[in-house]
Amino acid sequence: MAQLEQQLEQHVPQMTINASTQELAALIDAHLGALRAPAPAWRVADSPISGRGVFAVRNIEKGEELFREHTLLVGPTAHRGRNLRTCIHCYHQPPGESEESALCSAGCGLPVCPDCAPSERHAVECQLFRKWQPKHLDIIEPRALRILSVVRCFFLDERQRQLLYAMQANTDRYYMREVQRAAECFEHFPRDPDMLDYFYRTVCAFNTNAFESRCHIDGQEVVTRALFPLAGLLNHQCTPNAAHHFEDGETIVVTATERIPAGAEITMSYTKLLWSTLARKIFLGMTKHFMCQCPRCQDPT
Repeated sequence: MAQLEQQLEQHVPQMTINASTQELAALIDAHLGALRAPAPAWRVADSPISGRGVFAVRNIEKGEELFREHTLLVGPTAHRGRNLRTCIHCYHQPPGESEESALCSAGCGLPVCPDCAPSERHAVECQLFRKWQPKHLDIIEPRALRILSVVRCFFLDERQRQLLYAMQANTDRYYMREVQRAAECFEHFPRDPDMLDYFYRTVCAFNTNAFESRCHIDGQEVVTRALFPLAGLLNHQCTPNAAHHFEDGETIVVTATERIPAGAEITMSYTKLLWSTLARKIFLGMTKHFMCQCPRCQDPT
């Protein structure tokens, strides 16, 4: 483990690739696929708030759906206190009561339902985790479960991988701990430098851009960690003009909360709207690495 930690120190995640705004917009269009409207009400452009943003190309009315988007990468949050007995693919509850009864019978250490266990989607992840040899096959290990969303970067195609690398990825040495904690759960966790670099880049992208997607399945709230590249471009304002909700844990829907004139930037809030100015500033500084300078934050009242 000491050797792995040394490698982690040596291989700092790469910064974002130097994709132009036009190249990023083209990658997002390809990512949206059939969900892209023939004449979208928005466009990707450089933002005076931060980096790139999303702007209205026409007047948008309050309540109008701006876009919907499928996730690029998604996986369990595996937070403490959450029910870990949730299938990693369909999010339904596997039969049984114990954690062990929810685990894949092939020995990958992942919770999976009987319907998803024989699927091709599970087969590739199962094979990879079995190759790494989980140390515990009688419990659901949160640290291994959380790394699953990062592992899924291996199965992106070339265009999807380019989009992942074009996303903003704030580096933080603490993010390396996520990979270290996952490594402790396996006998043969990968140590190849290129693979570790890929892990780090994805962890940074997740921690910079991920949404906690919430939906209800089998009468329980299911929370996933998901990357939505277009929604992730919406810059923060403490008085935003758009809001979002989730469908099925893997789709985000963004809607205008007020009339947005043509040319205006479309924004959302990264914080709770009723938080105090101090609470918002602390949260944004610690989790998003910026200090908000919006009119609400600058208002002394």
